[in-house]
Amino acid sequence: MALLKQETPGTPVLHFPSIYRGTLVSLGFSLGLSILAGLAYYFTSLPESSMPWVATVILFVSVVVGGGYAAKRARNRGLFNGLGVGVATFIILWLLVGLFLPGDVLLVGALGKLALTLAAGGLGGMLGVGLAS
Repeated sequence: MALLKQETPGTPVLHFPSIYRGTLVSLGFSLGLSILAGLAYYFTSLPESSMPWVATVILFVSVVVGGGYAAKRARNRGLFNGLGVGVATFIILWLLVGLFLPGDVLLVGALGKLALTLAAGGLGGMLGVGLAS
C-alpha cells in the first residue's frame, strides 16, 4: 500500500488555480454534452419529456469530471476542491440563467441544483485524488 503524502502545516485547504481550471473543464464539458444532446433530440425521435433528466445527468457528469480534474491537479484535499468546483459551477450557471432567461427562479429548483452540484463535485474530488495517487 502506498504511503500518503505528508502535508506541511501551512498547506491551504483550497487550491484556487485548480478550482478555476476544474470549473472551466466542467463548463466546457457541460456545453459539449448539451450540444450533443441537442443534436440527438433534433435528429432523432427522442421524447422531449426526457429533457429534464438528460439535463440533470449532463450537469452531474460535467461537475464530476471538473471536480475530478481539479482534485487530480491539486493532488490533495479532493473533497474540498471538488466542492469548490461544484459551488463555482452552480454560481456561474445560476448567473447565466438569470442573465439569459429572466423570470422567476424557484428556490426549490435552485437548491436542488446546488445539492446536485455539491454531491457531484465532492464525488469527483474524491475520485480525482484517488486517480492522482
